[in-house]
Amino acid sequence: MKQELVGKLDGAVMPGEIRLALEELANEVELLWPSLSMVQQRRTQSRLDRVFTEVADPTIDTHWWEVYLDLITKTAREGGASGQPVVAAIQRLLRLLRTQLDPYDEVSLQPITEDTVWGICQLSDTLTEPRKNFVATNAVSLAQAHFNKHAWFRAIYAGKAPVGFMMIVDDDETPEYFLWRFMIAEPFQGRGYGREAIRRLVAYVESRPGARELLVSCGEGEGSPEEFYLKQGFMPTGEVMDDETVLRLTLTVG
Repeated sequence: MKQELVGKLDGAVMPGEIRLALEELANEVELLWPSLSMVQQRRTQSRLDRVFTEVADPTIDTHWWEVYLDLITKTAREGGASGQPVVAAIQRLLRLLRTQLDPYDEVSLQPITEDTVWGICQLSDTLTEPRKNFVATNAVSLAQAHFNKHAWFRAIYAGKAPVGFMMIVDDDETPEYFLWRFMIAEPFQGRGYGREAIRRLVAYVESRPGARELLVSCGEGEGSPEEFYLKQGFMPTGEVMDDETVLRLTLTVG
């Protein structure tokens, strides 16, 4: 595996310190390899392959490297002390890649395609307790969207990187506009992407027929997104839906 990964760097133009960091990561993963299950080996190899490919090829227009390095980190941590060298190697590589491949400034809402759907589903795997308990997986959301004619969903991008997912009830007949699902992958939290995604969603909803408000509901307790929604201007309605507090954002119309 190591030779195959390092071979992807042949002829690639990149700073020497990044090349060395990638080789170090390949070395550490190879040492951890025997302690991984077959499923973990398969997933780790696939994710590392994508990371090396993206770093070596500047023409790739969708970046998953930060998500995949996060998932590899989580796998390594399951191995306890034996996985710590991999975690340390990834942290060093992340610092370098964020300088080389960032900035991911421009937030946009983009359709999910055949090429991106699997990666969008994997964004849910980055979430950890307690936050992951407050939102269904993206795979479940996409399955539900298939059976709901009013579901409108988009991947949230920051530059080239898919960083999250949102889905609303977009019913212009009622009319009703309800933020059904919203998540930002863990590696990208705290970087302002959620706030910018809500701004773009609001602009979209304000263009829809009869739109006067955007509703959302959320559970309470540690990890609840309620504080985030309050900071975006949502206000409690006093209503409860399926044991969740309902909040309302009044829209600017006309």
